[in-house]
Amino acid sequence: MDLTRAKNSFVDPRALQDRLRNFRLSPQGFWRSLLSLLLAACISRYLRSLARSFWWHRSMASMLFGSTVVNLRRLLGQRQRYRIEIHQHREKKEEYAVWWPEPPRAPSASRLWILVPGGMSDADSIAGYIDEFLQSNVIAPSEDWCVFHNAGTGTARWQHGTFTGLSDPTFLLDFLQGLNAMDSQNSCRYREIITVGFSVGGMLALATASKVVKPMSGKDKSLVHVNRSLSGSPCRLRFVSVHSPDCVRTTFEAMTKWAFCARLDIPLTLHFWAVNLRSGLLFKCPGGPWFPWPPTWSYMRRFTEAAWAQNEALKLEAEGNAVSVEELKKPFEHFDDSFALRLRKVLPAGEVLRIQNPEDPVVDQTTLDSKCLRCCDIWWVRGGGHVMCFGASKDLARRLRKWVDCKPAAI
Repeated sequence: MDLTRAKNSFVDPRALQDRLRNFRLSPQGFWRSLLSLLLAACISRYLRSLARSFWWHRSMASMLFGSTVVNLRRLLGQRQRYRIEIHQHREKKEEYAVWWPEPPRAPSASRLWILVPGGMSDADSIAGYIDEFLQSNVIAPSEDWCVFHNAGTGTARWQHGTFTGLSDPTFLLDFLQGLNAMDSQNSCRYREIITVGFSVGGMLALATASKVVKPMSGKDKSLVHVNRSLSGSPCRLRFVSVHSPDCVRTTFEAMTKWAFCARLDIPLTLHFWAVNLRSGLLFKCPGGPWFPWPPTWSYMRRFTEAAWAQNEALKLEAEGNAVSVEELKKPFEHFDDSFALRLRKVLPAGEVLRIQNPEDPVVDQTTLDSKCLRCCDIWWVRGGGHVMCFGASKDLARRLRKWVDCKPAAI
C-alpha cells in the first residue's frame, strides 16, 4: 500500500520537462501578473508608511476631507464670486491682483481683512482654504475683505521682470500704501487692516509685519500699544500667519526625503509649472527648463535660478549693460533670503500671530526656525492638515475672533 502511494507520487522528470516546454503565458496573463505584483508592492509600501507615520496620513486625510466639503458646496452653487482688480506697482511697473467679493461689502466698514493665498494659488483654488476661512465666520458681516495676489498670480501677468521672492513684501506694501494705511498725512478709510496669510502667503504676511510693525523695546512684551506702526499712521496694521514655512528650500528638501507616496513636491511642482504658464513667465525665461521633468523640487529650483538670472539680465540691459543670462546664473542659496523668513526682533503681542500645526503634513515642524517662532504670538493647533484648520477646529475661529477684538492698551 505504501509502496504504491510512493510510486504514484513520484514525478517523472521527462514529463515535467514536456509540461514546461509546452507552457505558454498569454500576453493578458503576463500583464495581469505584472500589475498584481506592482499593486502588491504599492500596498505593502503604503501599509509600512501608515504604520511608521500614522500622524501624517491622518493629517492628509483631514486636509483632503476639508477640501472635498468645500468643493461639494461649490458644486451645489455656494461658490464665492469675485471682482478682480489689476494693480501696477508704482516703481517696478509689475502687475499684482486684488480680488474683491461680489456683491460688495458695506462701504462704511472700519476693518479690512486682506487674505493672502499660498503656493502661488488663487482665491478659488481647489484646495478651498479661503472658502473655509470665510465660512468660519471669523469676518463679521459689517467688515470688508479682499484677497491679495502677488506679482504673476491671480490673473496678473509679468510685464518687465521675471522674479520676485515669495517672502518679498514689495507688492503687498504697495497695496497698503495705495490704501493710505501707511501714510500719516492722508487718512485711510479703514481704522484697522488685518492681513491673514496662508502657507507661503503667511510667510509674506510676517515679512510685511517685520517692515511696518514697530518691534518691542523694554522688558514688558505683553503690552499692546496704539499706533505702533513705523509710519505713524492712525490705521492699525495687524498680521496673522496660518501654517507658514520659514524657508521654502528646506521645506521642499525635507519632502524629497519622504516616502514616494508622501512626495508632495511632485503635485506642487506641477502646480508651480501651471501658474508660470498662465502668467507668461515660462516664455519670458528661455534659459529655464520649459517642461517640468522630473516634476520634483529639482525642477522648481532650476527654473527659479533661471528666472532670477533672467531678471538680473533685464535690469542690466535697462541700464545699457548687456550681459549673458548664463553668466549671471547663481545657485538657489544665493537668493535664499527671498524665499525665507528672517524675523529676529520681537514684535508686540496682539499685533502679529502665528498659527502652526505640529502635525502639518506639508510644513514639517523640524524645518521651522526657532528664532522666528519666538518673535510673535504663536498658537499650536492640531487638525486640518495644512491650512484647512478652520473647518477642522471649530474653536479656532472663536479664538481668532477674540484675539482680533482685543483692544490695544493706550499709553
